[in-house]
Parts: sequence; structure tokens; C-alpha cells
Amino acid sequence: MDHVGDTTFMGDSIRRADTAGYLPQFRPLAGEPNPFAELPRGAGPGSYEAELPLNGFSSEKELADRVLERLEPWFWVDQEVSGTHCTGVRLRIDAMIWPRDFSQWKAPDVAFGIEFKAVRTGRTLYDPGLNAYTRWVAQAADYTHTNWDGYGRRLILCCPGVVSALKGYAGTRDARGDLLVAKRLMGQLGVGELVLRWGQGLTILFNGERVWSERGGVSKGKYWSLRARSGSR
Repeated sequence: MDHVGDTTFMGDSIRRADTAGYLPQFRPLAGEPNPFAELPRGAGPGSYEAELPLNGFSSEKELADRVLERLEPWFWVDQEVSGTHCTGVRLRIDAMIWPRDFSQWKAPDVAFGIEFKAVRTGRTLYDPGLNAYTRWVAQAADYTHTNWDGYGRRLILCCPGVVSALKGYAGTRDARGDLLVAKRLMGQLGVGELVLRWGQGLTILFNGERVWSERGGVSKGKYWSLRARSGSR
């Protein structure tokens, strides 16, 4: 049974907080301003779209719980979803989300998988290294070729954003071009990012483009079908 767009057959893992129709009490994730209020004056150039590190959490579970709590007014959330990879291996992803209101989205059955990684945790700011980041992207790409139980194949979001984390490893003057290529290549593989932007709040990105944000609502999601693809693009 396809879960998306129908709450009748949802499993027990669905977060059923009564959040539809009103905004929750704002709790910042990384010291960002409230995305539902007027932004503070005097912000420097570029700060509106600046991505903030989600590194102040003691565990991956705390990160996931806090981020999903912020998404609940706009998305249904199903946690610990299992599926079958095209090789036959059974896999599990941290969460599956889909809009409570599809009216602003081009695809009437759009949904996203989310894989969280506490790449830097607590006060120690543990950094697993470049290899861990690239393995994370490879894992997410595998997930795009997985038939998730009740959801089918879906685009996958990495949270926090992988490319933002990789900026620390890009030491060349043309690093921005390198990072743009990384974002576009991830997008072609069906992998996007769920990031925290100073002026937009939580933001879904594909190909480096904003698909949805807390402040702006649906943007590119109005025009893009956002489906997992294979073969010719």
C-alpha cells in the first residue's frame, strides 16, 4: 500500500503530533533567527543564504529528533523505513517525509528520504574526515536505487549538507566551482541536501537550488517533478 498522500494505512512509526495548521514554538537549531519573523537588521552581504553547521548535538538521534520536529508542521514523518536495494539487500533509512499539503508541489506524490549523520558532535567537534563524507554520499546514492516499503524509489536528502561540510577540505581558489560540480553531480544521482540557512531556516536543496524552505515555502518544487531517475537524464 502506498503511504504517500494517504494517512489511513500509515504504520506506528508515523509521528502524529497535532502540528498541522499552526506554527510551533520556535527552537533554534544553531542560533539562527526565527524564519517566521522579521529578520534582524544589519545582516552582512550573503548572510541570508549562509548555511549554518548543525554540530551542536550530542548524538545523531538528537539531531534527527530536533530537525524532524521543525519539519512536522509541513511534512508527515515516518521514521526507520526499510526497503530492498536493486541488488536484493535490505536497507533502512532514518526517515521518509512528504508534504501535508501537496497543492503547491508539481508532483502529487512527492516524498523524500532523509539520512542523518552527526558528522561533528558535542564540544569535541569530532570530524570523521573526507573519506567518511564521500562514503556518506555513496550510501545516499545507493538509497536512491532502493524500493522503500510503501514508498517506492525516492530522492534522498543528506542532513546536514554534505557539500557544506566539504568546504573545509577545499583549499583552492576555484573551490566554489568544485563545490558547484559536486552539488550538480549529487543532484544527477538523486541526492540532495537538507541544510539550515541563516535567513531561510531549514531548506531542501537539489543541484544547489532551493526546492523548499521554512521561510519561503515551496520554490523549485512547484516546477520540478523530483523523481528518482535511471539512465538518460
